Amino acid sequence: IGSTNMGKGGSISGNEEEILESFGPSLGTFHILYSCVYLLGDGHLCIGSTSVGFRSTDFDNERKIIIAFTDVSSIEDMNSSDLCIKTVLGEDFVFKGFKSRDDVLKRLNDVKEKARLELADMGEISSKQELKMQRRRSSFPNIPVHALPTGDIPSDDIEDGLIALRNMTAAIEQQKETYEAELEGMDEKEQIEDALKRSRTKSMAFFSMTCKSRTPKDIETAWARLKCENNKTYPHPIIDNVKLPYNIDDFYRNFWSNTALYPREAFMSETQGDEEIKTTIWSDTGDCFTLGRVYNYLHPNNAPVGPPKAPSKTEQTLQKYGNHGIQICSSTTVSDVPMAGTFVVEDRVLLDQTSEGLIMKVDMGVCFLKMCMFKTIISTCAKSGTYQSWMDYIDYIKSRPDYPGEAEKAS
Repeated sequence: IGSTNMGKGGSISGNEEEILESFGPSLGTFHILYSCVYLLGDGHLCIGSTSVGFRSTDFDNERKIIIAFTDVSSIEDMNSSDLCIKTVLGEDFVFKGFKSRDDVLKRLNDVKEKARLELADMGEISSKQELKMQRRRSSFPNIPVHALPTGDIPSDDIEDGLIALRNMTAAIEQQKETYEAELEGMDEKEQIEDALKRSRTKSMAFFSMTCKSRTPKDIETAWARLKCENNKTYPHPIIDNVKLPYNIDDFYRNFWSNTALYPREAFMSETQGDEEIKTTIWSDTGDCFTLGRVYNYLHPNNAPVGPPKAPSKTEQTLQKYGNHGIQICSSTTVSDVPMAGTFVVEDRVLLDQTSEGLIMKVDMGVCFLKMCMFKTIISTCAKSGTYQSWMDYIDYIKSRPDYPGEAEKAS
């Protein structure tokens, strides 16, 4: 294993193996580790042969970023101890507090150039069959999907897609044999969860590829149809016409992306009192249009029986319809509470882009899996709880220090 270095993050000798293990094969061959700060969180920048990663565990909540060198457009110095990694998608990742920033900058640029040359020598290594295997490996079929008809992608788009996908998954492909060996002995559910954890597809790149494979008119028509349809899964409208002064991209980056400034986990912990939150990153569910992720957590139990914190699971999908809108669907189940295993709470958020910002609408429903004598009571409580949860989330958004609607915030 390569050497380590120190920044502001404290001694790293004791947990170096844990840090490297958390990244798995996604970084390629490990080179060096540095302590630094990202978004006020102390952590470690880990440089590998194919990617650079950052990991922090502040407040016992692990957060990771992985950036493939093939996605990096430039690496620049900032101040005397900071640097910024810029990607071809226009993303800026600013890491601060390096003790020897110039050494880190030189190492990053050297490895980036070497990775670029090696990739150029590899050529077009991904076949169409390998592409299908990658998509299957990152799919999560149990999540309800409400996607555009996919059809066949034109051959020109396939070639562009192969290039983009190869760049995003080069590290995983290089460790394919190791990955397959680790899957041995896992059941189907474990393999699905493992695939979600390992997928490093960047969501903004995913959205860019999605737009390439469909015409703007198709996307606009699909969004208009989605807004007007009566969906049996979400028969109860609970929130409507809430105005949020954001555009789609800013709202996604601030609140819903893998590296969100105000991640959903923060709201769950600070406002809802959830604990032991474990979240997978957004990953392609297999239809080349829908992203999916999973939350496992302990949620306060207000029922007169059962534990004070009930194990809960939320399976979430997100679809971005160009610049027209976003659909976010959630399916939530609860364990260890009487009758909780008889139903699933489904909710859907539609964020419609207008000239004045986003218009938010929330619908929900309860899907009963077994016969139950208390359907009316359960439905009423679920409807009330879902309404309160999303109203709390709207208040959370408006209470952020950089919320653009200051007049509304003050009122």
